[in-house]
Amino acid sequence: MGDFLNVVFRWKYLILAVVLLTTSLIVFLRVSKPVTYVSGSRVLVQRGKRSTVYIADPRYFAWAEEMSSQLEVVLSEAVFSGARKLFADSLAARGLQGTRTFSAGAVRADVVGESNVIAINYASLDPLESEFGCAAVTQSYLTYYEKETAPPPVDDFFNSEIDNALGELTQWRQQKSEFLQREDWAGAQQEGTREMYTLSRLEASVADVESDMSAQKMRVDKLKIFVNLPADELDQRLSATTTDSPVQGRALGEIRLDLQKLRSKREELLTRYTERHPDVMSVDNQIQDLKNQLNQEVQNAYELAVSEYDELSAKYQTLMREVGKTQAEIALLPDKEKQLARIESNITAYEDKYRLLLTKQHEAQIAVATSSEFKVAVLTPPGKATARRTSDYVRLAVGPFLSLIVGLGLAFFFESMDHTVKNAAEVEQYLGTTVLATVSEARQKD
Repeated sequence: MGDFLNVVFRWKYLILAVVLLTTSLIVFLRVSKPVTYVSGSRVLVQRGKRSTVYIADPRYFAWAEEMSSQLEVVLSEAVFSGARKLFADSLAARGLQGTRTFSAGAVRADVVGESNVIAINYASLDPLESEFGCAAVTQSYLTYYEKETAPPPVDDFFNSEIDNALGELTQWRQQKSEFLQREDWAGAQQEGTREMYTLSRLEASVADVESDMSAQKMRVDKLKIFVNLPADELDQRLSATTTDSPVQGRALGEIRLDLQKLRSKREELLTRYTERHPDVMSVDNQIQDLKNQLNQEVQNAYELAVSEYDELSAKYQTLMREVGKTQAEIALLPDKEKQLARIESNITAYEDKYRLLLTKQHEAQIAVATSSEFKVAVLTPPGKATARRTSDYVRLAVGPFLSLIVGLGLAFFFESMDHTVKNAAEVEQYLGTTVLATVSEARQKD
């Protein structure tokens, strides 16, 4: 212990210099580090959505997946682009155009614990920029989320369509009143009205059937190509087709899946056996059987499509006969009756359209009312920026202690490099004899 203290006292100035230099450097770095101002806000994400309009049971998504997605939305360019505009508008309102810029790298978003709350922070050396940046990001995120999740506007569309239908209905009713007054018509001819309305319904049905026949005819033509293909080529063509192929079905999918498994098994067997091996030949036979089943499934699909097309064709012929019959009956009506029947038919059609639009508008309003209008709520609005020094106080406290250890290490290092004799113990060690007395250092007095 005496030797240790002797070394410490001999190199005390070196040790003190290292400690003081290190402590001064740490204090200087602490004082010279700029102050960062942080403004923060917190928003609550209301998770889930209703399964239907009339059932209030919410359907939730995975918490980790949804909250991670929300963090990515906050830090996305879509939100930042809106935040830049809001940031510039805020500066313009204060008369500070061009003095500060929005920095996307200063934005930080984190989930608070395991909740649905997102903490949004904006850090800057300028407190005003920090406040404006946090407010801009928060508002841009709310606007973006509300825009993406809001139901489409329906009131304007339905009001316009209802006004048009009501206008047409009023016009046709006016034409009917003028016709009855001009022709001195006593009562409406219900028979003519019914025939005209029936004709319009039949013509609409004919148009629908023609559309279905055209689509079915295209499917039959495509299937006919597959029916005439050999088994091997059919398998290749089906493997190359996409989801819009006319050949679909669960049985067909299972056959193709079994074919893939057998082909993989055959390739595995060929790595060990030849093509004449019984196991390989057995797999080949199974593959051929599946190809034959594939041909049969395509043939069945083709026959079913032809049968459906024939049914549509028969339905079309029936409708055309009904149209011809109705037209013949209308041709027997007097001209005035036909004219009145046409007016009555239009009035009935627009009355039905008006009632339908009112019903659909009511359903759309229910859908909007029962859906969550605001998915994100602000819990804590962007507040005043607070100063934050990101100093490591543990490092500040440990620094002088570590510098003392370094100073001691340097002292003992330099002590080991010094080979001069400093005390009686070293004299005895080097000379191998006992020291009887020592002469103290004499200091000259003034």
